[in-house]
Amino acid sequence: MSKKLLIIESPNKIKTLSKYLGNDYEIIATVGHVRDLSKFGMGFDIVTFEPKWIVSSPDKKKIIEQIKTLSKKSDEIYIATDPDREGEAIAWHVFDILDEQEQKKCKRVTFNEISKKAVEKSFENKREINEAWVKSQFARRIIDRLIGFRLSQLVQSKLKAESAGRVQSVALKFIVDRENEINKFIPTKWFNIDVELKSKLILTLTNLNSKFNNFQKEETIKRTGFNFKIKKEANEVFGSLSKEYLVDSISDKTTSKISPKQPYKTSTLQQDGINRLNLSSKQITLIAQKLYEGIEIDGNHIALISYPRTDSIRISNDFAAEAKKIIIDKYGKEYFGNHKEYIVKSGVQDAHEAIRPVDPTLTPESLKGKLSKREWDLYNLIWVRTLSHFMTKAEFEKIKITFDNNGNKFTVSSRKCVFDGYQILSKNDEDDEAELLIDFNDYKIGSVHKINKQEVVERETSPPPRFNQASLIKSLEAAGVGRPSTYNSMANISLDRGYATLESKAFHVTDIGTSLITHLNSFFGDEINKDFTRSMEEHLDKIANGDEEWDSWLKDFSPNFDEKIKHARENMEKIPDEKVGRLCPICNNELVYKKTKRYNSKVIGCSGFPNCKYLESLNKIEALDDICPISGDKLIIRKSKNTNT
Repeated sequence: MSKKLLIIESPNKIKTLSKYLGNDYEIIATVGHVRDLSKFGMGFDIVTFEPKWIVSSPDKKKIIEQIKTLSKKSDEIYIATDPDREGEAIAWHVFDILDEQEQKKCKRVTFNEISKKAVEKSFENKREINEAWVKSQFARRIIDRLIGFRLSQLVQSKLKAESAGRVQSVALKFIVDRENEINKFIPTKWFNIDVELKSKLILTLTNLNSKFNNFQKEETIKRTGFNFKIKKEANEVFGSLSKEYLVDSISDKTTSKISPKQPYKTSTLQQDGINRLNLSSKQITLIAQKLYEGIEIDGNHIALISYPRTDSIRISNDFAAEAKKIIIDKYGKEYFGNHKEYIVKSGVQDAHEAIRPVDPTLTPESLKGKLSKREWDLYNLIWVRTLSHFMTKAEFEKIKITFDNNGNKFTVSSRKCVFDGYQILSKNDEDDEAELLIDFNDYKIGSVHKINKQEVVERETSPPPRFNQASLIKSLEAAGVGRPSTYNSMANISLDRGYATLESKAFHVTDIGTSLITHLNSFFGDEINKDFTRSMEEHLDKIANGDEEWDSWLKDFSPNFDEKIKHARENMEKIPDEKVGRLCPICNNELVYKKTKRYNSKVIGCSGFPNCKYLESLNKIEALDDICPISGDKLIIRKSKNTNT
């Protein structure tokens, strides 16, 4: 029997894969990337853009040696890193570190889910590494270095900011631009006549008596009913109203249908997880990855969802067949809908599906108490969204009642669900249409109804809301900025860098965040914007599809960007260091607050640096009674960078 080696990314998958593959396979994990761009210089040749790869840590060196050793002992080698461009690049790195003899044994396999069927099928469709995907990922890493390293160096020296980059600065720009919109916002005012009957029905004024035909409507307000532009005119109509409303007409029944939503992709799962489960973007990313890699349930390690980094809404034919059976068996044939437009076969370049359960028979109810609350909540969200997608539309019956008051027409609609369809699963979906039932025995044509209250109400438009993590991701996606692998970092990096804070779930930009974007806009307005970032993603897609050389765009872009960096270094205003209020004990220059790169902490240093290198900790030095055996001075407690103690 031949010896087989399977190389994957995450060690968390080993237990599940071993169960499916048995003893025929030795499985080893790369634990992410085995090599990275060199940290010396830019990490690539600044003329040819050829990457300079290094092994980043002793742990990675050990993993590489283990892979090499096991490869020599194996007759077949399968590289099963994640099914995206980054996973393809990791696969290439693994391939590249092997000797030529071992490279001949290598094949690439990918699976969108960790199930026995999917894993076995992946070996039936083994292939070579996709060089176009790899080059696209190389281009992404290099453009991010090219822009990020140089911008970060610039803003560190000029603005006291920690970093800037192609992706993170665009996300921050969205937040800052929204803050500017809020600050400049001038509200529009309008006036409504609000009416509530004794029966608690809320009526909407839709048409005025013909004698008020010349009254002005506020056309900019997208709100049902008549919105008065002038308060005096609203008051005049209000003055003409009696305290009784006559049922003038009842419409025929009309039917409306509401379709279920598309299955989840990364961005929409992030949005619902944030809005409905009160989770953060980071939490959703970590929990989804865990559900994908597998969780211990009743003594078995089981993967629960498909690959969670995807921008696809497609569902496999196999899953569609399983979903159909579950829906018909549990709810009946009338609940199964036909959604063939979303059911397509996956190919090599189109490996992803939507985020869905691996096994739809594992219902949320069956997993109660077997997952943590957050894991269960997220799985339930995915299971319900996926299954409901294959169900019939919800059907509503609507009847409109029109009331007359001195020639002014007011309306209210009765809304009754006549077939719940997919909503039998998603009853708690806040976006689903709700019933508004009216007892028509109480509302006959010609019947008169007294008011509970009626009044003229002044209203005004609100400023656009500040972004939260969900709405930021939604806006980034709508602008064509970012990809499934970047949404989480784009929603968090401004917080991590101190450029914004989250208050009541909303982003509030800090002074340093505003200053950073203001200066970047002045010098790099063409690069730090959604159009550039979207264009960059389009270039990367073309490279991945084999329609563009990986380095051609870089060679066109780099010279002009170099000139802009040079111009910014010479002309960007430098924010002065904050003064301590004391003089340096060595050279008598001003002491200032500085931030150390090594410990990422604030210290006191001499403004005469580099001529004077005096430094002073902000923390009180704690001396020990012990004496240094070398100098004879007292020993002091220092913080270790590596152990954080």
